[in-house]
Amino acid sequence: MAKEMSKNTVSIGDIFAVSLPDGNYGAIRVADQIDNSYLIITTPYLGTEIPLIENELLGDILLQNRFFYNNDKALIWVEGKAPKEVIYIGNISLSGNKGKIICNSFGGKWGDFVGIEAFLEWRWEFDRENFEKEIQEEENRINEELKKTQKPKKMMKDETFWSIISLLNFNDENDEEEILEPAFNVLAKMIVKDIKEFEEALSYKLYLLDTKEHAKNIGEYSYKEETQDYFSADLFLYIRCSVIAKGKEYFELTLKKPQNMSEDNSFEPLLSLASEAYTRRTGKEFEYITGCDYESFSNVEGWK
Repeated sequence: MAKEMSKNTVSIGDIFAVSLPDGNYGAIRVADQIDNSYLIITTPYLGTEIPLIENELLGDILLQNRFFYNNDKALIWVEGKAPKEVIYIGNISLSGNKGKIICNSFGGKWGDFVGIEAFLEWRWEFDRENFEKEIQEEENRINEELKKTQKPKKMMKDETFWSIISLLNFNDENDEEEILEPAFNVLAKMIVKDIKEFEEALSYKLYLLDTKEHAKNIGEYSYKEETQDYFSADLFLYIRCSVIAKGKEYFELTLKKPQNMSEDNSFEPLLSLASEAYTRRTGKEFEYITGCDYESFSNVEGWK
């Protein structure tokens, strides 16, 4: 019987059901693993019930044709633990499959967006007019936001900011929580105003690194304007996080010399530092909007 994810580890061949925005269920399969990253296949299954492990669709790969897709397989690499919302169904051995699946798409942290492709493809086939309208409206909203001048609110003093960053406890044995814990402890003891000013400083520094030249220097998945090869906005953000995590000297050098960007090294957990500290301090969710948006492509001048 299917049940909520309770395994401590994820194995190749594991099948999970995922809840979709319309109340139906989709299903995903783990196809490969490298360290803490997993290659996820979205299957063609879409239904009102959680599928049984015997369902033949769980062994297939969804083909995507919405918008710019052209029969592309729904594959993506993600990082970290499986979300608690996924529902473990069982395991289908991949030993009989011929050849290794190749995928160059990276989606960042494994979140609840993984597996939504089945729902999006359904909308493309059966509700295309409304779907296209919603996407266009969202693009227009984003474009209008980007036109606005972005400037930071009051930020934490640089000396204090970098002293907190220096507490990140990197070593080969520590997991994400252990790396962040010393910084969490210090920031959570500060007043709420300080926590917000830390988030403001972090966002601004990420915003400054959000330029086309920096994106061209992140290794295998660098931005290539000429060839239009795959470029992950999320991965670029997480690599910018790793630049800041390495400290003031490295950040300032990289800001001036984009070719010094970390290649293929990412540290997405840095984004949770202020929100976790705030929650520890107040017991509430961190709802704060910074003056500068750190999402990729937000620095309009940097992408000209």
